[in-house]
Amino acid sequence: MDERRMVKVAKALGDATRFAILRAIVSAGEISCGEVAARFPIAQATVSHHLRILGESDLVAVRREGQHSYFRLVPDTLVAYRDALREFTRGSRRGRPGRAAAIGNIDS
Repeated sequence: MDERRMVKVAKALGDATRFAILRAIVSAGEISCGEVAARFPIAQATVSHHLRILGESDLVAVRREGQHSYFRLVPDTLVAYRDALREFTRGSRRGRPGRAAAIGNIDS
């Protein structure tokens, strides 16, 4: 995963509402935009905005059925992000001993 994509995923995951929406998608397996809107006290347009950002970061995929859109997790994106973070921390350990210990070992 290149740095540009890492930043995009980090920004998508960094918003508390988006993270909660992603968690709802994961727990449901697949969920419609309307179902997401019913679970959260935010406007439908705001839900659509958050889902668009999750989609643009490749964290969710959309399946269209008629007028409805159904969202599901793209696990490969999270795996690639995790692996990129591991590589990032390995690089910091080589360049600055002790720095990785300050942020914790994510390899475990």
